[in-house]
Amino acid sequence: MSFLKNVASSFVGASLAFLIAGTILIFIFIGALVGGLVSAAAGSDESSNELDGKANTVLKIDFNQRITDRSTNEANFDLTGFASNSTMGLRDFTTALAEASEDDDVEGVFLNFESVAVAPSTMADIRDALKGFKSSGKWVLGWAETMTLNAMYLASVADELYLHPNGGADISGMRLQTTYYTGMLEKLGVGITVLRGPDNEYKSAVEPYTRKSMSESNREQLTAMLDDIWSEVRGGIAEGRGVSEERLDEAAEALALRTAEDAVEWEFIDGLLYEDEVKERMKELLDGEEPIYVGVGEYINPDPMGGFAAELDFSIFDSMNNKAYGESEEVEPLGGSLAVIYATGGIEMGDGDNQTIGSVTLAEAIRKARLAPDIEAVVLRVNSPGGSALASDIIWRETELLKEAGKNFVVSMGDYAASGGYYISAGAEQIFASPNTITGSIGVFGMVPYAQELLEDKIGLAYDDVRTHSHAGIGMEAKLDAVQLEAVNESVTDIYEEFVGIVAEGRGMTYDEVDAIARGRVWTGQDALEVGLVDELGNLQDAMDAAAAMAGLDSLSDDEVVFLPDAKDPLEQFFEELAGAEVLTNAMVQAGLSRDQLEQIVAVRRMIASDDRIQARLPYFIEIQ
Repeated sequence: MSFLKNVASSFVGASLAFLIAGTILIFIFIGALVGGLVSAAAGSDESSNELDGKANTVLKIDFNQRITDRSTNEANFDLTGFASNSTMGLRDFTTALAEASEDDDVEGVFLNFESVAVAPSTMADIRDALKGFKSSGKWVLGWAETMTLNAMYLASVADELYLHPNGGADISGMRLQTTYYTGMLEKLGVGITVLRGPDNEYKSAVEPYTRKSMSESNREQLTAMLDDIWSEVRGGIAEGRGVSEERLDEAAEALALRTAEDAVEWEFIDGLLYEDEVKERMKELLDGEEPIYVGVGEYINPDPMGGFAAELDFSIFDSMNNKAYGESEEVEPLGGSLAVIYATGGIEMGDGDNQTIGSVTLAEAIRKARLAPDIEAVVLRVNSPGGSALASDIIWRETELLKEAGKNFVVSMGDYAASGGYYISAGAEQIFASPNTITGSIGVFGMVPYAQELLEDKIGLAYDDVRTHSHAGIGMEAKLDAVQLEAVNESVTDIYEEFVGIVAEGRGMTYDEVDAIARGRVWTGQDALEVGLVDELGNLQDAMDAAAAMAGLDSLSDDEVVFLPDAKDPLEQFFEELAGAEVLTNAMVQAGLSRDQLEQIVAVRRMIASDDRIQARLPYFIEIQ
């Protein structure tokens, strides 16, 4: 028996090895092919190629590709798939804008980014290129869900600049911080011998290993450098937005932009619009015509594959040209009458994955159902403890547009539909929950971790900085100061009031009625029915039957039901599970952790690591043993 087991295990092992090796060879071949194609997409320093014959073209700039001095062509491959590390060259970028300014088909530029990871000099060159485009008489429109200071500097060029109604703009000044390792080295018993050239007092690179704070010489040079950079950024924003530089300093010192409304009141932003409203504004600028969005990479080289893509069906090719996918309102039948859209996991900004609800992915699924002429009703199956408040609002907005389009909208709540999970459910015409569904938790909290004792006392690190304004920068080395705490708390309060208002509107209640049952309180499905947060007790099928009846669909066969979001390609899913989180999960389960514990650890890590500090999330896990 032992012999047979060994033979069997050897056979299985050899077969798996051949499978993996063969698959790797196939992917290496395709990776080499894609590398060449991505190379073409990234552009070159020597040439560019405009799109022809596409009137109402809008050049969309989102900085998904890094901007470097020269275009680079890199495509990485591992068992999880392909990843393009190609960058856009600064010269290619500025040349594309210059050519677009003279291209009769290009009507304007749409700036859509939250931050820009480039150095100040490159940022100034990009801004000059945008100004050059604008000087041709064409329009520049900017919008973002949230906007950092560097994004504001670039976007201030725009003729019109908008924010998401629950987004925000960060104008708090600038800070340069240095971490000093001397104390940590002392604890480890390590010393550093430093040699510097004669009178090289400003050669400060060695200071983190020999000091615990800045030398006066280093503080002098860093202060001068930061003041110059801030002067350039402040001047650019002031010029672009038509405000005084003193007003910018005043806003930064007071942390005045605490909500999206504040950014409008201080005249740094023209208005607050949802993404669909921004699209409508661009249609107005195009005299009612639908814009054709083109990324900079595609504008430089519109057909990097020379027609070869028509013979293939690899979704990876879609990302080569930095296109604005999801921007156009494409009407496409889905092959059914009822759409069931699954919203499972924590709510996060971006694409999400199998364990999380991504604002982009779920909003796109709802949009597909809205635009599909054959879909008459939608059931949103919510099984979520919540998450990012901004991501929840983005998804909620899509449900409102769904109703405006005349589609019936019903929610079916699973184990959880709490906090952000309730937020995205609030607008439904009818809400179903099971008696034991955990729902409600209509509340908001913020988390800003700090680890001063760990970093300084336990590890021995020290910090010093120079800054343009008193409250610039929030790090982990210290607690929030009084003004920072006040600003974050005001933002939390603003989002809570918005949350309660959305629930009140969706449920036909007053603000005070919702507030009385909100305040973060959790309800079971049966209690939620009594207080008016749900309409019926029932399962997913009950919700589907109700949605069908509302839409006048007397009999609904299985082939008339469409499930969204679209499932991942099986091969892609296989490799993710082979080399990704699934393998790690299995290994840790073998080490003694349960899958539930791992999911909770990952959820907490995502919450702490999230860029969105304001969360509409159930603050604990519930498990019945």
